[in-house]
Amino acid sequence: MKKLVISIPRRSDRREHFLEKNGEIIKDFEWSDGVDGKQITHESLLAMGADTNKFWRDEFLNRRLTHGDVGCLIAHRNAWIKVANQEEPMMIIEDDAIVLDGYDEEYYESLTEQYNIIYLQKNENHPHEVVPIDDMIEVPAYPYNLTAYILTPEAARILVDTDLITNIIPDDEYVPLMLKHLTPCALKIDVFRQALRENLGSDIEPYDEKDWFIDFNVHPITVGTDRKKCANMMSSANVNGIYPKNLGTMVKWEGTDMVGPGGGHKVNLVREYIKDLPENDVVLFTDAYDVLYNSDIEDITRRYIGYRKRVLFAAESNCWPDPSLASSFENWPRENDDQKTKYHYLNSGIFMAEVRELKLMLNDSSLADSDDDQLFFQKLFLSGNYDIGLDYEGYIFQCHEDQVSFSENGMFNNPITNCVSCIYHGNGDSEAKKKYDSLNSVIKSKSPMLYLPNYGGIDKISEDMFVIDFMTQHQCEDMIAIADRHGGWEPLPTDNFPAQEIRLKEIGYWDSIVHHWDYNVTPIIEEFYPPMKMYGLRDAFAMRYSMDTQRKLNLHTDASLVTGSIKLNDDYKGADLIFPRQNISNKDIPVGKAIIFPGQVTHGHACTELQEGVKYSLTLWSKRYDGDLM
Repeated sequence: MKKLVISIPRRSDRREHFLEKNGEIIKDFEWSDGVDGKQITHESLLAMGADTNKFWRDEFLNRRLTHGDVGCLIAHRNAWIKVANQEEPMMIIEDDAIVLDGYDEEYYESLTEQYNIIYLQKNENHPHEVVPIDDMIEVPAYPYNLTAYILTPEAARILVDTDLITNIIPDDEYVPLMLKHLTPCALKIDVFRQALRENLGSDIEPYDEKDWFIDFNVHPITVGTDRKKCANMMSSANVNGIYPKNLGTMVKWEGTDMVGPGGGHKVNLVREYIKDLPENDVVLFTDAYDVLYNSDIEDITRRYIGYRKRVLFAAESNCWPDPSLASSFENWPRENDDQKTKYHYLNSGIFMAEVRELKLMLNDSSLADSDDDQLFFQKLFLSGNYDIGLDYEGYIFQCHEDQVSFSENGMFNNPITNCVSCIYHGNGDSEAKKKYDSLNSVIKSKSPMLYLPNYGGIDKISEDMFVIDFMTQHQCEDMIAIADRHGGWEPLPTDNFPAQEIRLKEIGYWDSIVHHWDYNVTPIIEEFYPPMKMYGLRDAFAMRYSMDTQRKLNLHTDASLVTGSIKLNDDYKGADLIFPRQNISNKDIPVGKAIIFPGQVTHGHACTELQEGVKYSLTLWSKRYDGDLM
């Protein structure tokens, strides 16, 4: 009987182990190159025409898919395709298999006359449902492990001819679900076993956060009705490549003054926002005025997955606003001793939640804008009706703790729990505010002074347009303040499309922005638009739209080879930058991000009419040829 041994080429150690343990008995086999799941991202999987089952969870461990799960399933499916194209059964073996005494290949091949899948090793999950056949074999019920099995071409075609590749789950789950379409049997006594993991490890199990397969989008959000008070949180997020969407922009706050209970308005805004989000996506919510980010979205997300909870809240050391709930929280069962910290109580200022579970939580209950959001979520947690966890150790979310400082690697370090966290919430009294300010001062001192390097990569928004990081909210606020203090907003006398402008040369920003453009932006532009070469920056100016001055700008092109446009604020209505030919608008582009586009011919653009507030933006024009000066 022909055999396929599934093995990732880079794991030469496993191939050597297989030959050492099985070479005398297992003959006539060929290596079937396994798929290295660590090299597969969700984007590359989609490009293959494949996708995952977003809602699959391990019924025993409540865990999501790993990179190894995805790679292993694809590897087995590739082997099934080979079998499907044969005329005879084949034995499929994983490279950590070790053959045992009693191996009888002739007997196993004879079983293929009646059965089209034969398990040579298994881990039966439903032993009471197993049906004996004779002294040697039985009908399995829900067997795990595809360490070694025999497959006929008929069975292989059945396994392949499904929507599996667009609905990936672990192979150990998929095959048992398909047994009702097959004629299976399994040896009562295994003739293979798996090598010990301490010897060969595992390419499937999650040994650290990098092993989780991220097949969903994360939506960072906040609620802050005072734009300037959001600057610390937003800027700390920006330097980590994160741009939270502010659901409080241009919203009148109805959630009380927050001196006492209140904040229900935040929950209601979140409820409205998630209505149209994909149910498998995840929301990352933080308060707006007393939160600091100190890690990127991938690190935060992988840590969240590791908690194996659909919803995860921050935990704090005070039971507020209802102290009578304290004993309920303190007696709540913990998963391990590490979670027995002093941070017993749910804090609603930071949480991550799968959209589907969050919809259930918010749609099952209602609250007024003036009701307390923290009490609302505490009661949902204590009901036990939802898959909610608390970050007791501050592994991701750290609420106010006076002993928190910066670790050697620059993370928030809590010496009480020995955890370094990603997001800090300075909730509480004046002492908490002092601690928050001290941490924020360190973060600000590490931030770029004027412009951001491109932390977040390139976001292509049309065939010839892209978006990159450019400024933090603090940097935007500083530019607005300096320009307003300088005054003199006016159009250039010779401008065919006049606007209220101030040149950066007038307010002391010119040299710094030229340096940033030349050293950080130009290489990205030239890589995006080859073989074009840049000649440097030609002009840079802030623009202002207000209800009592200029409210719109008609369709035009720029005297610029490549143009950059940056929103400096977003607390206004209307005044969207639009590109009719490309059907692009900057309405949903975050503050501080730069839209980059060809300026002269193809990308005519306009500013729609301002309806409310004051809009500030920054425009950058590049030289069209060497020596092109204003």
